[in-house]
This record gives sequence, C-alpha cells and structure tokens, in this order.
Amino acid sequence: MNAFSTFARLAWIASCVLVVATTTSPAADKVIKIGGLLPMSGPGSYFGAQDKQGIELALDQLNKSGVNGYKFEIQYEDSACSPLPASQAAKRLIDQYKPDVLIGEECSDATLAIMPIVEQAKIPLINAGSSSIKITDPGNPWTFRIMPNEVMQGVDIATNAYKRLNARTAVLLHENTNAGIGNAQVFADTFTKLGGKVLADIGFGRDVNDFTAIATRIAGMGGVDVIPTYTLEGQGLKITQALMQAGVVKGGGGKAIQLGTIWLPFGFEQKAGKAALGYIRIVQFDPTDQRPQVRDFVQAFKAKFNLEPTHLNAHAYDQILLIADVVKRGGKDAQSIRDTLAQTKDFSGVTGSVEFDKTNQNVKMDTIHYMETKPDLSWTSLKWN
Repeated sequence: MNAFSTFARLAWIASCVLVVATTTSPAADKVIKIGGLLPMSGPGSYFGAQDKQGIELALDQLNKSGVNGYKFEIQYEDSACSPLPASQAAKRLIDQYKPDVLIGEECSDATLAIMPIVEQAKIPLINAGSSSIKITDPGNPWTFRIMPNEVMQGVDIATNAYKRLNARTAVLLHENTNAGIGNAQVFADTFTKLGGKVLADIGFGRDVNDFTAIATRIAGMGGVDVIPTYTLEGQGLKITQALMQAGVVKGGGGKAIQLGTIWLPFGFEQKAGKAALGYIRIVQFDPTDQRPQVRDFVQAFKAKFNLEPTHLNAHAYDQILLIADVVKRGGKDAQSIRDTLAQTKDFSGVTGSVEFDKTNQNVKMDTIHYMETKPDLSWTSLKWN
C-alpha cells in the first residue's frame, strides 16, 4: 500500500464532502447517485484510501459515455470502521444526499450497524469487504455482499491448510470483533472436523500494541503448523514481527505458517520485512490473472495512479461496475436497483464473478485468491481456487 502523507489525507477528507465524477454537467444527464461509506480515519483508513482509487477509476471510465443515458456521481462519508461513526455517516448521506445506492463499509461491525438504517430507508447497500456471517444470515433485502462470507472463507482456508499444507496443529489469533471471532471460529470448527487440533484461541482488543507475550506463549507450545490471524494492518504488522522475533514463523527460523484473509493491504510485506516470509493469505484480486478485463484494469490503474492495483482497489472498482451493470439491466432508482441486484447471476468483474443467493450473498468462490510471500517479499499466486 502506498503511504499517504498527513497533508494528503487531510486534503482527501476535506474533499469528500462531495465528489462528482462526471465528464459533463450533471444537469445535462440523468444521474445515479452513489453514497460511499468508507473508513477514511482510524485503523482501517487504508481501506478507504485504496477503495477511493478504484472507485474513481471506474467512474472515469463509465462517465465517458454513460450507461443507458445515465452518468454516475458519488458522495463520500467517513464511516471510520466503527459502528457509531458508520451509523452517523449513513444517516447523513441518506438525509442530505439522498443516494440511489450505497457502497461500504469494510469492517463487519460497522456494516452491521448500517444495515438496519438502509433497510428502513429502502436504499440498497453493496458490501465488498465485510466477512461476518451475520450480514447475510439472516441479512435483510437491502444489503448485498459480493465477497465470500466468513464461513465460505473459513471452510476454504482451513481445508487448504489441512489438505494442501498438511497442517495438523493451529493457534488462532484474532481481534475481539464480530469478524475476528467469527472467522476464527469457522476455521477452528472446520480444522478440528478434518482431524486437526487447535492448541490455543487467543483474542485481543484493538487497543493492544505489544504482542511479545503472546508470541512467547506460542513459541512455548512447540509444533505449531499454522497461525490463522484476523486483525487490521497495524496490529497484524506487530503480531507478525513478534512471531518472527520469537522464532515461531519462517522468517525467524521457525516452521509455522501464518494464514490470513483480506484484512491486510498490499504492501504489508514490505513493512513486515522478512517476518512475512511464507505468509499465505486470501486476497480478492490476482494481478497475474490473464483475463482481458483484468489486464485492462491493471493497465488503466497504472496509467491513472502510477501504481500497481491492490485487491482493495479492485473490489471497490467492481462495486461500481456492478452498479453500472444493474443500470444497464434497467435499474434507475433505489427500488429498481435493489430488485435488479437481487437477480444478478452472471456478473463478471476483475475480482471474480457474482451470483446472489436468496440472502443476497455472492455464492461464487472465484473471488478468493491465495498468495504466498516469497523471500524477495513479492507474491506468488497459489492458484488453489
């Protein structure tokens, strides 16, 4: 992930009162109004920064010609990866901006707080980054998730750990949130049913900064094969480095392999250094995918930002393209967009494909891509799905 200076971040937040991404005056066109609930501050701010890049690219491309006579505009609010700010941000967008569709949040607890608000307002919400099963089970008719939920991810990663990595022992590390606890529990249930053993389940609050004692405890257990880790970048970095210093993971001469999902941004390895060696994690985007739309996305992103696109850039880009696909299929206001979203069966994006079930959960697994960190801190795609 590229570093954002304090000045740049403040400038971005100031600019997020209203961002209109159109190539002509909105008055001259019919407009689909998108509300963006993104974490721009707090521990998950890297999600918001990279989401915004993917959104801007998609809007630039769409508004060159429009879709069914419609152009697209977006207004952002800082939802801060936390329930109360997210709820307040959702209410501001709905009351003041009156969007046709919302996208966000990234953190599960924030998304769960938003859901009753959008249901009451009858405005569809498209979610890409939150994994808690509670979002779609039982869910509500107005919230749609385009990534596999924690059960789908957890079963998959636990099965691969047991069958592909021949792991038989695990230690679970997770923040004490809906997503952290839920992801860890699914992994534990699946892993133990397969014949594996969970040696410890260690949860912690977001205020914990020193993981030396936890790493030392794990080192004392001996024979740990995998360490599924569910936390945001700041704590994730400290955990990985503590595990290296304790000699637990490969970077510190140990044998344990850390496992993770989309919680961490691209660029984590460069910050973690050799501590990240052998880390295997799920991301929503494989930049080595040779489908034409992926190659075109990578090329366009590089041209606009002079950066390699990340999985967060990609899943935000796909959220906007899914909205455009819905408009192409006849969506034009909140109700018709919701109804058309529910009928999505064969959308193909740069992260993978989307088919919603009756709970508005994407059932396709090709948005899960496994990457392993190599000694030079680059990635290799494991092509497990």
